Amino acid sequence: MLVDAETLFDLGPGSLKNLVTSKVDTNRVSRVFISHAHADHVSDLIPFLWTIQIGGRTRNLDLYGPLGFRRIFDMLLTCTSTPQGFIKFPLEIHELNYGERVGNIQTCEASHSIPTLAFRVESLGTSFCYSADTVYCPEVISLARNVDLLLHEATFLDDQVEIANLTRHSTARSAGMAARTAEAEKLVLFHIPPPNDHREGEFRDEASSTYGKEIEVGHDLTTFEF
Repeated sequence: MLVDAETLFDLGPGSLKNLVTSKVDTNRVSRVFISHAHADHVSDLIPFLWTIQIGGRTRNLDLYGPLGFRRIFDMLLTCTSTPQGFIKFPLEIHELNYGERVGNIQTCEASHSIPTLAFRVESLGTSFCYSADTVYCPEVISLARNVDLLLHEATFLDDQVEIANLTRHSTARSAGMAARTAEAEKLVLFHIPPPNDHREGEFRDEASSTYGKEIEVGHDLTTFEF
């Protein structure tokens, strides 16, 4: 997610291609926030760093992640055979405690299978919350209180609740309930896996049944204003 010209949330598969397709000036990106270390949220992180290094970047980049992220980042460099000293621009790695604030971004702990950060952005009187991966979570709901836009994961449907609980992911119904409890002005679902793409209508219906309003589903290259 490109939040603004300077801020990225997560870099999963396809992120780099989408940035290039969107003609994003990656030299303006000054901070990248990684919610957690599952592959679908970090697989394009190292390719992104390679791309901006080869492109001649010289300005500082701040990279934020949950506790333990520095060790994971070092492992990613190793398993991608990134040569020591390859990244020459100033790169600062920050591990965030739950609840820590970075400028206009507030964090909390999401309820997933590994340490995961959720984020709230305040900008010019508007607000946006990104749940990251989580089951129904009071901390995320508190973080999202009265936001203009809540981007909440919805990986599964009611008939998949067993695997949702096993993998610590939300159903569409629980995402709608979270948005309603938080009194979010607008709800956008994301994280629908490819095997469920053909059931998008069901995701809308199940989320709307608890949210009480129409919802939208996020797709690659979709833009939302808040």
